[in-house]
Amino acid sequence: MNNDNLSILIVDDHQMLLEGIRSFVSRQFPESDILLASNHQEIVTVLGKRKIDVILLDLILGNEDSRTFLDQIIKLMPKVKIVIVSSLEDERVVNALLQNGAHGFVGKSSSTMYIAEAIHAVLEDKIYIDPLLQSHIEQRNDGKSTETILLTQREKEVLNETLKEKRIKEIAEALFISKKTVENHRSNLFTKFGVSNATGLVKKALLMGYIPDHIE
Repeated sequence: MNNDNLSILIVDDHQMLLEGIRSFVSRQFPESDILLASNHQEIVTVLGKRKIDVILLDLILGNEDSRTFLDQIIKLMPKVKIVIVSSLEDERVVNALLQNGAHGFVGKSSSTMYIAEAIHAVLEDKIYIDPLLQSHIEQRNDGKSTETILLTQREKEVLNETLKEKRIKEIAEALFISKKTVENHRSNLFTKFGVSNATGLVKKALLMGYIPDHIE
């Protein structure tokens, strides 16, 4: 997608923060059309009038909890990319958000540069997790995520390649195995991680601290 033609909706109920994010995003994406909203009704109004490429969404808007609003956003605009920008920097919260349709998460305590990184990532159909949160997850797991979910060596290899966003054919070529074998291993991974597709697998694995080329 041409980033010069983006439509970005920024949603936050704190006016100063809203203006600050708009100022930053307008500098990073100078040709983009940037819109603002401060509550769920304003989001519905904007989505009813025009196409939006990316929504930067605060999790708590006054008395409104955006965790219960993701489904409605997706129904109104299925292809929109949703990046949560929130101070609720909890792994369990982030995991639930990603499982329920969000594409990225940036903590409000982090550098605003991560917002730009997140926008670029989700537009490339990638999942983005704030590096500071990801680092916290890695430190907590201390490289021992396989103690939570037991994987065979081949499953680890297939997971590793999947986290690099490789397709089944590419994984088969990288590991010198058949596509059918890759499919079988991915099916086992879906079951073990409690997900139904590759996107869900990537989201869950990243939140559990699995990092490409560091799966032991």
